[in-house]
Amino acid sequence: MRASGYLLLLTGALLALLMFQNRRWKPLEVFGTDPGGYYVYLPSAFIYHDLARADSLEILHRTYKPGTDVNIGLVPVPERGGYITKYPLGVALADVPWFLGAHLYAGLSAGKYAPDGFSRPYQQIIMVAGLAHALLGLWVLRKLLRRYFPADEPTVAWTLAAIGLGTNLFCYASLEAAMAHAPLFLWQASLLYCTARWYENRRPQFLLGIGLFLGLAVLTRPTEILYVLVPLLWGLTSVADLRARVALWWQHRGPLLAAGLVFGLVVGLQPLFWCVTTGHWLFYSYRNEHFDFLHPHLLDGMLSFRKGWLLYTPLAGLALLGVVGPLRRQLAAAWLPALATAVAVVYVTFSWEQWWYGGGFSARPLISLYPLLALGLAALLVRARAHGRPAYTLLRALLVLGIVLNLWQTRQYGAGIISWDDTTAEAYFSHFFDVKL
Repeated sequence: MRASGYLLLLTGALLALLMFQNRRWKPLEVFGTDPGGYYVYLPSAFIYHDLARADSLEILHRTYKPGTDVNIGLVPVPERGGYITKYPLGVALADVPWFLGAHLYAGLSAGKYAPDGFSRPYQQIIMVAGLAHALLGLWVLRKLLRRYFPADEPTVAWTLAAIGLGTNLFCYASLEAAMAHAPLFLWQASLLYCTARWYENRRPQFLLGIGLFLGLAVLTRPTEILYVLVPLLWGLTSVADLRARVALWWQHRGPLLAAGLVFGLVVGLQPLFWCVTTGHWLFYSYRNEHFDFLHPHLLDGMLSFRKGWLLYTPLAGLALLGVVGPLRRQLAAAWLPALATAVAVVYVTFSWEQWWYGGGFSARPLISLYPLLALGLAALLVRARAHGRPAYTLLRALLVLGIVLNLWQTRQYGAGIISWDDTTAEAYFSHFFDVKL
């Protein structure tokens, strides 16, 4: 096994260690907030046989923990009665096999665990599912990096270490594994891999993969439609390429239409759900939450002590530097899609009126960008090595510092030292070296 393979195993071990040390399922807290909203489709469908029973999770939470409230984004359906969750169903779809396994286990536990969709086996398995999604995403990313840097194992290993250990993906594959970000990372890594492979060999299965993984991402979070820029722009390096691109798509119009059909079938599950539960094919479940594209919160989103992406995840800044510069020379096909997608995603993400996106560590909506940014970081490593030993040593030192900082701050976040929502500059610096063991 090569260095990047051992690095992947080490990342998995550290993630599992932190997850099982934290044990959020012990006090039955996994489904208390957003994860409950993502998940509640499953007990509603498979246990209560009523898709408009999202309130069942709230009732069960109060049964297990009397006197406490749960906030999973319940939306009443006055026309037909009942409740649905405001969150899309993509995460629930990804968790179906895990849920069914937990349900079978609870049913066979001879009364030790209630098969009600809420007891400990369900909470445990959903956390493990998030960990598995993240590790599978890193494995797909490793496959892609090894294709483009086949004789450069150090670059692949350093890049995987930076993404897996040095970004807030580490937090959302362990402490917050029940959130949507680990499966989104997997979907986007897979979309990127299928895009690169299709433009290499034109095999229809990779085009179908593009439709599938883009559909899963959009079904999980609608703004992931921005990542359609990746297959649209891949390989374009000049205006002349545009004419050839149109001809290429026309030549492969059959598989392209099939990919569009796959995408439509996957994304269509959401309006089908709305139609069954509310009587409307389109239903805006977020109600009073909106985008304000004329007043984006870019500085707050990137640099604030509340949730600043580059403050809490500085290695993302190095990756962006690699996208802007070295990526164009090292992997020209990826430069335009990576740059355009990063700009669009950052702008749209921080145009949301609640730009901090509730509780969390760093800018969690940008975890989907990391597979693309990994290419930029790998290109930066290659460029630094070409400049000589001092530049390469400095860059690797910065990567190590970024990884150590991320692991330390993730531990602080899990201990409650870094607030989930309202950290200030004063609190950040006064507690920088604190940790609760």
